[in-house]
Amino acid sequence: MSLSFNDLRNIMDTAGKTCPTGRDFVVYILPIFPLQYMMGVLVQLKHTTLLRIALLPMILWGVLRALLALDFSCGQQDQGMRNAAFVTYMTSIVAHATVWTLVREPYKRDNVGATESTSFPMACWNAWDLLLNVRGIGWNWSQGIPIPQSSNKSRSRTLFILLAVTRLAFCVVALDALTEAQLSHYPNMSPRDIRSIFDHSLPPIPRYIRALQLIFLNFWLGYFTIEMIYQLLSAIFVILFWQHPSQWPPLFDKPLSSTSLSDLWGRRWHQILRHLAVALGGAPIAYLLGRPGKVLGTFLLSGAIHCIQFRASGHGGSAAIEGSFYVMHAVGVLLERAWLKMTGRRVSGLYGWMWTLLWVTIWAAPMVDQWAETGRFGFDTFGGSRPTMALLSWILPTGADKSFAANCLYFGISVPFLVYTLFTLP
Repeated sequence: MSLSFNDLRNIMDTAGKTCPTGRDFVVYILPIFPLQYMMGVLVQLKHTTLLRIALLPMILWGVLRALLALDFSCGQQDQGMRNAAFVTYMTSIVAHATVWTLVREPYKRDNVGATESTSFPMACWNAWDLLLNVRGIGWNWSQGIPIPQSSNKSRSRTLFILLAVTRLAFCVVALDALTEAQLSHYPNMSPRDIRSIFDHSLPPIPRYIRALQLIFLNFWLGYFTIEMIYQLLSAIFVILFWQHPSQWPPLFDKPLSSTSLSDLWGRRWHQILRHLAVALGGAPIAYLLGRPGKVLGTFLLSGAIHCIQFRASGHGGSAAIEGSFYVMHAVGVLLERAWLKMTGRRVSGLYGWMWTLLWVTIWAAPMVDQWAETGRFGFDTFGGSRPTMALLSWILPTGADKSFAANCLYFGISVPFLVYTLFTLP
């Protein structure tokens, strides 16, 4: 299979691609995993740099071959997030392989001494964990990545699985309720016909209050989507692969309690992309621009990955608008550092919380507005199933407005939670 420049330009285009079958998985996707596994073994062993350099183009070719052949949305616009997830995962494989190729010191598990070397059999065993361990838990390369402490101190696998399944069920119901609350702002309108979060038929104040509600809704949608996937994976790997609960600490650390942008993005939001973003974005630009370059490069790389995910959904839109959210947060973090240098005080407390909320909201507005315009509000998360609506149908009397009830449920939870956050700021 030869690749042309036009092929690379149209990598996000779904036209002419195949809806994957079992045979396509074997032909296009399965060959990538042995190459990725080999890279995971080599990065733990000394004097393997040349082998890793030789292996990287093979991984890149395999990923491009799969991306140019398969369309996981199967031509259905409301299933675009499936294709976005596939493209994002393939991108992460390339990013991890690139980082593993460039590392100077071998990766080690915590049970390997500083002066010891990882044996080949141990490297083969550890590679399975390395392929899935995005935060470096139990590895030497996790230094500097903050890991939230779990409130559950029990080492019981049974208790951990029960809690994970309970959280998963809550995330499913919450995500469906939030989706319903979002669509309730557009009564009698198909999700594909939504064009903006700003309703220009309303006076200015109600118009912007409504837009703020939708921005806040999308924050929660993103949060619960990521948390749902994490809880599902944690239950699967603790049950099937007998991993220890300590390998699955919390993903978030109360992001609404952030009292600065540095606090939000450096500690409280999930750190899944941190290692990749610093290694491939922050570190190279830091050579040119110093510490400011590290911040800018890290956010640029994170923004690039999110832009790839956005474009892969197949709804078009401007990568500049999507990427500006991340670039401007780099600017915000640099402004906080300038404030610290000028005053000797960090951004913190109630004013820091207000600053963080204001900055995030301002730069989220054009991004969320573009999501509405490009049909992202119409994505079918559960394939036509409506768990919250089914639950409300069982609880509420016949004829009750379930959409209104879902909206009340969302705001009934959000407002007290917001008040609690304000009174418990660090």
